[in-house]
Amino acid sequence: MKQLETDVVVVAAGLSGLAASVAAAESGARVITLEKASNTGGAANMDMGVEFNSVRPAFRARERTRAYADGEYTWHVVQPEDGSEPGPRAATTMTKRMTEHAQELGVEFMLECPGTGLITNDEGAVVGVTARDKDGEEYEISCSSVIVATGGFGHNAQMIKDTMGFEWGKNLFSFAIPGMDGDGLNMCHAVGAGHTPVTMEMMYQIPDNMNHFYVEGAFRQPCYWCNRMGERFMPEDEIFNTTFVGNAINHLSGKVAYAIFDAKMLRHWKKDGPDIVSHVHLHDLYEGFDEQWERDLADGYEPICQADTLEELAEKAGIDVEGLIANVEEYNEMCTNGWDEIFEKEREFMQPLEKGPFYCCKQYIGAYGTLGGVLINHNMEVMTDDYQVIPGLYCVGTDACTIYGDSYNYCIPGNTMGFCLNSGRIAGENAAAKLFEY
Repeated sequence: MKQLETDVVVVAAGLSGLAASVAAAESGARVITLEKASNTGGAANMDMGVEFNSVRPAFRARERTRAYADGEYTWHVVQPEDGSEPGPRAATTMTKRMTEHAQELGVEFMLECPGTGLITNDEGAVVGVTARDKDGEEYEISCSSVIVATGGFGHNAQMIKDTMGFEWGKNLFSFAIPGMDGDGLNMCHAVGAGHTPVTMEMMYQIPDNMNHFYVEGAFRQPCYWCNRMGERFMPEDEIFNTTFVGNAINHLSGKVAYAIFDAKMLRHWKKDGPDIVSHVHLHDLYEGFDEQWERDLADGYEPICQADTLEELAEKAGIDVEGLIANVEEYNEMCTNGWDEIFEKEREFMQPLEKGPFYCCKQYIGAYGTLGGVLINHNMEVMTDDYQVIPGLYCVGTDACTIYGDSYNYCIPGNTMGFCLNSGRIAGENAAAKLFEY
């Protein structure tokens, strides 16, 4: 076993780990950062980012309140390197720059070398980390402080089931970033760390959505949304809010919803563009829709189906036939009358389901990963269940984040990443402060 020595060890180089590495090194500490993957950034590489890039109308104001809305909201995003519009994976720019800065400060990154355990002394203080690289070489790294930043366990289906009861691939299709297996939580708990409730910030998505982006985006429109009985369950003009929809689907039978539109609606969107413009999906959704739809149908992609009649569509999709027909008839009548008596859906989106072919896509619960598990204080120091600090141990990012509950704060995109950045910074500064007298 190789013996190494440093001031601070950061376990994982995602956004919070990078922030901790930079902050500790800027404060004068020698830092070794372990990372399971072959590159830095972790889950943050998928995101839009957190820097204040611009002020823009990020969300559509409701018709009856539009006159009172100021229309401008701050959108926390990162400008991509090529100067294009911010969007998914744009935060890679930020993690690259943070990595480069950390290296300039002397941080030593050990890639493909995950931490395997924490080392404690006789008093219970954490004084080191064990690790193993891709070739099986084992390391024992002595240090003053360890900062755990492994990003939760969104990739560990068994831990998700044991902790929250969801079955990944059946009633949950959350982001499952390879490497997010709960290593940090298990390491902390093994040395006496306290426990906090673990949640997932719910949203909704279709399975393998990144490979079916046109189809997913095409169905995120205020068409007809229903449950297994064919009953509508929310005003469809709110489907742009992934938090509202995800939490609603969580309470439906089978934890599944169905989005349905007809040929007339599809022609409208192809001609006029989507009714609700997403800041995540491409604006040319319907230019690539037909090609992907036919390919996905031919491949037997389970969430989607198409039929010439609603009866046939219901049978294919697994919706109660009589329930769907009765509820659509009621909905179509309200469309004719121009008023949604049940949910007060905006009148401009009251389009009847009446002309085949009909298109259907099952919608499932999604999530951005897990939040919480390790008890910390305001300094990001890990505490026991009795709220006693474990000296030398810090935990940051989603391993420790419990400030959002089970609902993503959709009005402030990037808020979880904000916690990752700042918790990492706080831990790095505090870990370094223990080495010096300020």
